[in-house]
Amino acid sequence: MDDSKPAPERPPVTALSRDESLLEPRFQAQNVFVFASLWSLTYLAAPALYVGFVHAALCKRLHTSDTIANLSSTVFLAMAWCPVVIAWLIPQARLLKRTMGIAYGFMAFAGVMVVAALLVGAPPAVVVGALLSHAAIVGCTNAVTFTFNWEALDRGVPESLRGKALGLAFGWGPAFAVVGSLGAQLLLEGRLFGWQLPPRLAVPYPYSYATLFGVGAVLMALSAFLVRFYRIPLPQVDAKRESFKTAVFGGLRSVLDNRVLLIACAAYILVYCGNMVQNNMTIFTKEAIGRSPEDLAGYELALRFSFKMLAGFLLGMALTRTNAKVPLLITICLQIAGVLWVLFVPGYWFLLAFGINGAGELFGVYYVNYPVTCSPKSQVRRNIAFLMLFSSVVGLAPVFYGWISDTWGLRASFWAALGLLTLTTALVVAKLPSRPRPAADSS
Repeated sequence: MDDSKPAPERPPVTALSRDESLLEPRFQAQNVFVFASLWSLTYLAAPALYVGFVHAALCKRLHTSDTIANLSSTVFLAMAWCPVVIAWLIPQARLLKRTMGIAYGFMAFAGVMVVAALLVGAPPAVVVGALLSHAAIVGCTNAVTFTFNWEALDRGVPESLRGKALGLAFGWGPAFAVVGSLGAQLLLEGRLFGWQLPPRLAVPYPYSYATLFGVGAVLMALSAFLVRFYRIPLPQVDAKRESFKTAVFGGLRSVLDNRVLLIACAAYILVYCGNMVQNNMTIFTKEAIGRSPEDLAGYELALRFSFKMLAGFLLGMALTRTNAKVPLLITICLQIAGVLWVLFVPGYWFLLAFGINGAGELFGVYYVNYPVTCSPKSQVRRNIAFLMLFSSVVGLAPVFYGWISDTWGLRASFWAALGLLTLTTALVVAKLPSRPRPAADSS
């Protein structure tokens, strides 16, 4: 054997701490940039990747039933089990980037599949099949990239820079979502805020939808390339795949036995359920203002993402200067404020509720960051996968609010959400420590 052969390049590592192997500052900054960029690209591709509105609209264009039009969302949510299985199949830290690259690549392929079905003039049943396949692939791979990106953040960015990374990702990210959403509106309808696109520039069907899914595919291909620039410090001894029973059922037992982690998961699910009242907020537009919700949907989305962008920067600063618990309280208080605004502020000022609620939607970032912070590095992937699996029950919340609204009226549903959010606030204040710490871990 030639002992003079240089060893494979590994990112330089500094002293050990809670963050284990801290990279050199330039590599830490590089990881922050990659993390924020990946989220921004996902936000920009939101019209195609956020399965729901566009899929349903295309299905209705194909004259399907309402059941079929909503089936894509059901298929998407049904894939919540994927990150648990992937975390078991691929536990090694050295495969983290490769797995993410493949997952982003599959998302790009899913978009190309829909584009192909539209451009070749396939029968409606084939296009619907491509849409359902797209929803299934994106539901699985998006959950995997979500889980693995959080592990990359935990391994490659120290806690002192965590707030900066989240501030950039979820400050600038929503700005890209605004651009993507308005671009999709202009592409599909040919008009935006009363301005009509000149006929020569209008994109007719099916090229409009093909362009939308095609752009999403290109952005995901770019994400697959960008993943390679993560600099992840690897453990000296990498994890090995355990038996399914040990990894999944044993992992579930360890989550349930960890009191702080279990309460953090419960708080995430509860605040998520409280947030689901936003569908009724849209319906309430008619009662609050006297205009159809469709007339003001664009403005409501603009307020939602604009407030989220501002809150993203401020919450990142709050995390940097305080602790992991403070953003939990801020985001849930914003959720409560949004519901109260709906209940007590009539007229066009009512629309600000969507901005306040949009800022509070960043609970989805910081209520995930908390379990990441209190998980050993070797268990981040698994614990976040279980969190996502648990949160699949949130799909029942909109039906619950709809039942309350049908039975007692829209205002009753807001009071129900307010009670749930208040209960969750009390749980967070009383039961979650400000600075959670994981058990010792060498991975």
